[in-house]
Amino acid sequence: MSNEPEWREANPSSENMPNRGRAAILFIAGGIVLAILAIVGMRVRPVGLAVGVFTFVSGLAMLVRRKQFFYKPGLIVTGCGFLLLLANPRFGVVAGFAAYFIIIAAIGLVVFGLFRAIKLAWELGKFS
Repeated sequence: MSNEPEWREANPSSENMPNRGRAAILFIAGGIVLAILAIVGMRVRPVGLAVGVFTFVSGLAMLVRRKQFFYKPGLIVTGCGFLLLLANPRFGVVAGFAAYFIIIAAIGLVVFGLFRAIKLAWELGKFS
């Protein structure tokens, strides 16, 4: 007999619940970090450029690895790094739109993470 909890034996579709909980936490944390980086990056130009370059390069590095696991996060990180570079006030009108999209993306990540957490809690309530 295995050491797995009883609920896994009773319902095999609940095996990936810890991964779904981790994903909800990562969405919420990613949205908060993205908002903080965007606000700091727009207010302090050298820090914003440094963070934008670092984010863009790390996103490209994730895409170059060519692992399926890193593809979607790599695209998101690369896009956010590019928008952080464009959010520098030197670029004029583009800076306002880039900052707007970054803030909307951060709010969307937090809302999507909360939605996933509520959905997971609802499904866990069914098993008890």
